[in-house]
Amino acid sequence: MSKIPVIVMSGFLGSGKTTLLIRMLQETADFNLVPAVLMNELGKQDVDGHLLQEASPDVNLAKLLDGCICCSKKSDISDAIKQLLIRKPDVIFIELTGVANPEEIVDALTEPVLLPYVKLHKVITVLDAENVLDYNSIFASDRELVHTLRRQMEVADVLILNKIDLVSDKLLKTIEKTIRKYNERSLLLPTTHSKFDLNLIFSDLQPRQSQLVSSTSFNKNMHMHKIIKSTHESTDSTPSASFSRIQSISIPISIELSMSQRFIERYLADWGSKLLRAKGYLMIGPQRETFLMQFAGKRMNWQPTPFKGTPYLVLIGLDLNVRTLEEDWENRLLELQHI
Repeated sequence: MSKIPVIVMSGFLGSGKTTLLIRMLQETADFNLVPAVLMNELGKQDVDGHLLQEASPDVNLAKLLDGCICCSKKSDISDAIKQLLIRKPDVIFIELTGVANPEEIVDALTEPVLLPYVKLHKVITVLDAENVLDYNSIFASDRELVHTLRRQMEVADVLILNKIDLVSDKLLKTIEKTIRKYNERSLLLPTTHSKFDLNLIFSDLQPRQSQLVSSTSFNKNMHMHKIIKSTHESTDSTPSASFSRIQSISIPISIELSMSQRFIERYLADWGSKLLRAKGYLMIGPQRETFLMQFAGKRMNWQPTPFKGTPYLVLIGLDLNVRTLEEDWENRLLELQHI
């Protein structure tokens, strides 16, 4: 049996990994490839998975939530990939959290339980041109995180330097020179919206003939799984090398509550020095329209969405005080309700 190629996608929070993954999924059909996706999110709530399913409703998707995949037991990764292999995909994409070291995932793919079935195809790292030079100073006190961000560059087969439209040509040259200090061998592609010729990734992948006929016994409800990270202590005494001070907070929001974009933006602005990323599905305005809100690199983006679930907000940041953030949120809601 031929091994299934795996494409590992890494890059810091908000760099554009999900945007690239959505495009890759949409274009796999042009290469006659059947994809599957393992997506990891730090929070208990899932945001990016909904984006994928909106763009590719039939995608075979497994999710590892509430923790960084490289810090959970390797059995979690193995179980998720085995679920995906049921559908016999031509290629598996693994999208990591922004604070994961792709080296550790590559190592997990070589575990005996997976080794006969999968093989690494490429590691792609997406970099945010607007912020990449600031990471060393922002995270100077967290050596493990700085190490992880460097390793994301160093181990990549393909480096996507994204959002180049937000920097000057002079700064772009400085950024490229800095990247080449850590990785001088790999392909470096400057992009906007993570767009580049996907022949560079897919041209040497071949569809498996067995995929031409789907199994009639496959349960259609299995195309999405939520796998919550085990709460049991790992027996591995090796300290986590992928993130240490990064935390994620999920704030559920009553479906009866209507708020403004300004309300959310002011809350995030007041905690902006601590936040690395924020995202969520929120009901906005008197018409109670549902929007996907994404905050990354000090930029806020709102877009309408058909999402029908319970609204929520996810905060990802450095040294977050969970209780203080939640109390501040509750106090603001009380003020909002008395206006």
